[in-house]
Amino acid sequence: MIPVKIQCGCGQRYAFDVEPVDGRLPSAVACPVCGADGTAAGNAAIAQSVPAQPTTAASRGTPLRVAVAAHSDHPVLPTASEQPVPRRSPRLPGQVERPQAEHEARAKISWGDPPEEVTKYLMIQGFSAQEASTLVREMFQERAATIRTNGIKKILMGIAMMCVPIIAFVIFMSIGVIYTKILAVTIMVGCWGLWTLIKGSFMAVAPKSESGDVAEQ
Repeated sequence: MIPVKIQCGCGQRYAFDVEPVDGRLPSAVACPVCGADGTAAGNAAIAQSVPAQPTTAASRGTPLRVAVAAHSDHPVLPTASEQPVPRRSPRLPGQVERPQAEHEARAKISWGDPPEEVTKYLMIQGFSAQEASTLVREMFQERAATIRTNGIKKILMGIAMMCVPIIAFVIFMSIGVIYTKILAVTIMVGCWGLWTLIKGSFMAVAPKSESGDVAEQ
C-alpha cells in the first residue's frame, strides 16, 4: 500500500492508502468537498513514491528462451487455477459499497435533491462521470413516473370530491328540504376537490417540474 496525499484546488487536503495498478490509481478519485477530479494528482503522487523499476533481462541483453508449443487443431485453454483472478479496486476513505451508494442516490432523487448534486455524490463514491450520469437519468425518470402516477390518483380523487356537493344538492331537492350547514360543508369538500384536481393535473402533465419528497406528494 502506498500513502497518497492530494491538495485540491479548493484548498481541501485529503489522503488515503492505495495499492497501485500498473503504477496508477485503480479507480478515479474526487475531492470530498467540491467533487473535483483528483485522479491526475493521485497518479503523480504515486509516480513520485514508486521507485524506478529494475532493468529487465531483455534490456541487459540476456537471451530469452521461448518455448514453442506443438501444433494442435484444438486450442489449449487455461485451467481454473491458471486463469487470472480479477482484482477489486479498494474503496477510498468515505466511500461505501456500490449497491449502498446507488440506494442512497435513489433516496436523494426521491427527496428532491438536484440531479447535479446526486451525480457529484456518485462520482465521489467512485463512479465514473458516465456511470453516474446514466444512473441519475434513470432514477430521475423513475421519480417522474411515480409523480405522474400520484397525479392521476389526485385527479380521480378530486373528481370524486367535486361530485359531493352535487350529489348532496340533488338529495336535498328530492326530499324538499335543504340543510344549509351540510350543504356548506359539501361545497367546501368540492372546492378542495377542485384544488386536488388542478394539482394532480400539473403532476401528471409536468412531473419533472415538481419538487420535494415524492412520499409527501
